Amino acid sequence: MSVGGLKALLEDCTQCGLCREVCIVERLGAQSITSFLCGNSDYSSWLCSSCLRCQEVCPQDVDIHAIMMEKRREEEPPAGYRGNMANVLRSGYALVIDDGVNEMRRVHGLEAVELVPGEWVEALLTQPREQEKGA
Repeated sequence: MSVGGLKALLEDCTQCGLCREVCIVERLGAQSITSFLCGNSDYSSWLCSSCLRCQEVCPQDVDIHAIMMEKRREEEPPAGYRGNMANVLRSGYALVIDDGVNEMRRVHGLEAVELVPGEWVEALLTQPREQEKGA
């Protein structure tokens, strides 16, 4: 999406701050989401948890989530996210599941986590994109 497209999404924003009041990330100390939306902060779109609470309260129906996702497409993900994405592509899980994790699960009376075959993960992650291209 172009800069003009992002600006068009923001045209109706009155900076009322309702999104800030409900943002769980901002409650944890992140910079202002409204400053970010207006291009005035270093807030990263990668901090957004995609809970959509901002969407629920926005009186102007600004598609804040779409803006965050578009910004993610424009930004390089932080190192920690890249590691998690690599794990998802490899195993289907964001975190590494190893014998230590399964031992801890056993101690707590939980079943071991069984990793899905890599080709299943690949199919799940690539099939929707291929369907989008055909639509």
